[in-house]
Amino acid sequence: MPSSLTPLSLQNAPTLIESVFPAQKISFEAQRERKAGAGQTLTALGSYWKGRKPLILVRAIVLGCLLPPTEDAEQDLAIFEKLMAFDEDGLARRAFAGDAIKTKNMPGWRRDLSEPDKLDLYRTALATFSSYEEKAALCKRPEEVDQDWLYAPVWPAVNRHYAHLGLEAKSFPELIEQLGILRYGHRPRVGDTFCGGGSIPFEAARLGCDVYASDLNPVACMLTWGALNIIGASPERRAEIQTAQQAVAKAVDEEITALGIEHDAHGNRAKAYLYCLETRCPETGWMVPMSPSWVISKTRNVIARLKPDHAKKHFEIEVVMGVSDAEMKTAEKGTVRDGSLVYELDGKSYRTPIKTLRGDYRDADGNTQNRLRRWEKHDFKPRSDDIFQERLYAIQWITKETLNKSRQETFFRSITEADLQREQKVEQIVAENIVTWQEQGLVPNMAIEPGDKTDEPIRTRGWTYWHHLFNARQLLLFATIHSWQKKKKYSEYTLDISSAINRSSRLSRWDSADRAREGVKDVFNNQALNTLYNFGVRSFLTLSDFAFISPIENPFKLNTQQHIESRSATSTKKLNDIFITDPPYADAVHYHEITEYFIAWLRKNPPAPFDQWIWDSRRALAIK
Repeated sequence: MPSSLTPLSLQNAPTLIESVFPAQKISFEAQRERKAGAGQTLTALGSYWKGRKPLILVRAIVLGCLLPPTEDAEQDLAIFEKLMAFDEDGLARRAFAGDAIKTKNMPGWRRDLSEPDKLDLYRTALATFSSYEEKAALCKRPEEVDQDWLYAPVWPAVNRHYAHLGLEAKSFPELIEQLGILRYGHRPRVGDTFCGGGSIPFEAARLGCDVYASDLNPVACMLTWGALNIIGASPERRAEIQTAQQAVAKAVDEEITALGIEHDAHGNRAKAYLYCLETRCPETGWMVPMSPSWVISKTRNVIARLKPDHAKKHFEIEVVMGVSDAEMKTAEKGTVRDGSLVYELDGKSYRTPIKTLRGDYRDADGNTQNRLRRWEKHDFKPRSDDIFQERLYAIQWITKETLNKSRQETFFRSITEADLQREQKVEQIVAENIVTWQEQGLVPNMAIEPGDKTDEPIRTRGWTYWHHLFNARQLLLFATIHSWQKKKKYSEYTLDISSAINRSSRLSRWDSADRAREGVKDVFNNQALNTLYNFGVRSFLTLSDFAFISPIENPFKLNTQQHIESRSATSTKKLNDIFITDPPYADAVHYHEITEYFIAWLRKNPPAPFDQWIWDSRRALAIK
């Protein structure tokens, strides 16, 4: 610590954010970060948390609240932009790190050019653009670039500008601590009483602040804990986490393989399973598969074709590859259209509203009711007399020869008798174990409480417990993963299982758009519990990419004090120097309802430190 620092000399001084703040540039960078999707630093922990604040915005606020203004406002802004990597040199380095030349399909570098020469060329090239947005669009985001290298030229300029304060910083943690001494007599403490996905405490800690974070929702606290203890873990701790995860993944894979439920007789392994609902038409008595579209893959022209079986009064479903564009167009019109069951049989069309199939009616109080049976605690599939049945209609397979290759070859196939036998084996295992699994907390036994969002699965499917949102194959897979994670006794599994159940449930739609995106999608593509007529199920091979979170290399080592507590903001007792918070969304996003989807899986026997938290959504306390 520089001896020239005078503690508390900035105690009552104004802050830079009150006089200088490049809002337009920060807004552009924040929007870029939000649009990066999975490329954001914290989304690997839980992409289902949609309210996470951009890290670049948090960084700007922390710096703006600590830096003091001087008499030279123009130079204050210049220094602030250097610290945000918004200046010309910062942009050149960000463009160089992102290899913008390759991005623009330009010729490569001459071999005799040094790094400084390349940076000079980038500065010259970027100067030809008139707006900041055009320049920044060619660059990596600041958080994606090695921080030591990116900010190496910045510190001499910062120290010169604030020489009157005695600053001698060579990194953000040093700068933050020195500013904290000047303002508060100690390293700054940042508090966030509605921490949500953890952006504010994570970025504040990464800059070098001590942080205190709390939230009423335990899932929010879990994500914040993960941000600080997984994404922000030391290299040694990250290695421990990765080793533990690899051990669990290997054990689960061996168990699933031994059961023989994901491989066919030729050694091919399933990548995804496609299911649809099926119901009996009241006019014809036929069982009709339900799906808004029978297109399986648009890039490979694969469809599911319905073939009537008059003897059994149902439809066989044939998977056909390489069909004509005209057949693809026809397949886009499924048997569920505009809220009705629609199909053709022997040249005649039939249409029945879904609400008629459900038997919707108004009770004496004017509430909508229906004839759907309410599923019971140990149900995991429809009963034979239920209005909506469930059917496996296609499987995507990975060829045996490419299973262990980075580039795998896949194909789609109709359901065979052997596939149905494997499906029956899965259902038998679940039937024999579901009671024990629920008692052990390996699968949920928590009822779905009615609410604005949670009414949807109850009303449209008759599901009354959270495990009803997962079919037999998913329950078996998650119970196996959960069991092995608990045996290894490492805290990170709470985030692993949460990420996994967001990637595969009866609410996971099958996306047939293109090869790059084709596959099973997340449950929470929005903030609702949307029931589907057809859905995709990941095999363990494809689920493992999400069931075991790989900690990324973090730009800063978190060597500060961090506290995360599952509690209400009204009971906050920690003294902090700066509070940065994002108030609850209230009725705009019903986190108190939709996070019960995760709480149902996590509330029984969670590991430390989560065993000290109340695993309840606190609906009664939610701001509305």
